[in-house]
Formats: sequence, structure tokens, C-alpha cells
Amino acid sequence: MLQNFKNGYEVSAKSEIAKKENNDCVVRALANAFEINYNMAHVFVEKKFNRKKGKGTKAFNSTLKQLSKDSIDFQPAGQLDLFNQDGQSFNIEHIGDQPKLGGNLVNRKYKHKKVAYTVKAFAQKFNKGTYIILVNKHAFALKDGIIIDNQNYQFQGYRRVVESAFKVK
Repeated sequence: MLQNFKNGYEVSAKSEIAKKENNDCVVRALANAFEINYNMAHVFVEKKFNRKKGKGTKAFNSTLKQLSKDSIDFQPAGQLDLFNQDGQSFNIEHIGDQPKLGGNLVNRKYKHKKVAYTVKAFAQKFNKGTYIILVNKHAFALKDGIIIDNQNYQFQGYRRVVESAFKVK
């Protein structure tokens, strides 16, 4: 069981949109990483990543790499969000991809060959700052070494391989 874990669903608790959604890990990952509400993240992912309701986010890694070249701007999502934050702007930096994908995100603890980080090892190494982490068909946020993810991954998620990582600035 991970001791450095927080339930990622808390960000969507007050959202009516979230109650009707499935396969929205990217929306929750961005909401948690950027500290914005679920509805703002939902609109952003729908527009920038062409996400369809109830479907996963296709080409998230490649699109996020493209977006990392500019700042990311969030605006309140519709008139229901009049009391939420004004527009916010963030920069993200692509940290790297796993060695299997030809990347440089290598766990230096292993000397015999290039080995990718597991979620647990990445969280221990990169324990300062905010990150968006991509694993096999899933995304979550990491803040100051705390994994913010689906609750079921608190028990079984620490051994997943980190495929790609982005730092939020």
C-alpha cells in the first residue's frame, strides 16, 4: 500500500459533469496538477485533445508534448463558474519518455541496462514539484511526492511503468 497517496476523485466530487463521465483520468490528472476545477479541465481536454464524452483521451502524450512548447491557458468553463478562478496560465516541460519508447527517463539505480521508472521510484526521485504522469492507458498527477490517482491504485499501482512525465511550472 502506498503511504504517499491521495484520492484523485476529490477534484470531481462537486461536478455534475463528472457524475456522468467515464474514462476521464486525463481530466482529473490535469485538474489535480493545475489546481483547477473539474469543469475547467473537462472543457480544456474536450477542446485541446478532442475528447468525446465517456471516451478516453487519444494521443494525450503527443498532444501534451506539442502544448508544452507554449503556455497553457485555462478560462472558467461557462457562466456557472462565475465564482471560480479567473483565467490561469501554466507552462509544462516534457521530462522524458521511458527507454522502451526511445526516451531518456531512465532509473539510474540499475546499471546493467536501461530500466524505466516505476511509479513508486519516480515519486521518490521527483518528490519536489508537480508532475503529470502517463502510464499504460492512464494518467495521474504527482505533487511533492504524493501520488494523486484512482483509489484502487493505492494498493496495486506503485509498480506500473512510467511511460512519460511532464513537469508543471
